[in-house]
Amino acid sequence: MDQGAVPVEGDAVRAMVEAIGEPGQRRLRLVALIDQLTCVIWMEKQQLQALGIALEQVLDQLDDVSIVEDTGNPPVEYDLDTRQQFRAGRMELGYDERRDRLVIIAHDLEETGNDPRVTCRITRSQARDLSADATLVVSAGRAICPLCMNPMGPGPHVCPGQNGHLPTHFDTEELEDET
Repeated sequence: MDQGAVPVEGDAVRAMVEAIGEPGQRRLRLVALIDQLTCVIWMEKQQLQALGIALEQVLDQLDDVSIVEDTGNPPVEYDLDTRQQFRAGRMELGYDERRDRLVIIAHDLEETGNDPRVTCRITRSQARDLSADATLVVSAGRAICPLCMNPMGPGPHVCPGQNGHLPTHFDTEELEDET
């Protein structure tokens, strides 16, 4: 574990997801403020997409509550230079029925133990916001080619699904040996 980084557990005062950089070169992260400590969890696109979908699925399964819920994220600043930053390996999602909170558990990719690096409890409202933001962040990436399902860059797309556009390299010595 990084020096200065300790396992963190608690209720998120504020949480968000965002992408840094241009499509094709983006880095994605979940940022949570837990007990006045900012935690930054760097994720792969598929992890963020799966988290957004899982949050929505858990919310759909929960009974509607008549409890007045918070209004989302208060205007508290994040410390984006925090030492509590890591790349997510295994991620888990649960529900704390007693507190009526969804629980995001993230394990450090570089750690070998089973202890989570961050255990973050979020409200239903925060979960809805994170799920919606995750969908927006993931969809703002490069367009997917409908034929080959590969991401398309800003330049011409070489698609193996189209005849004649499969990138090939022929070894001329190999061709001469065959004749």
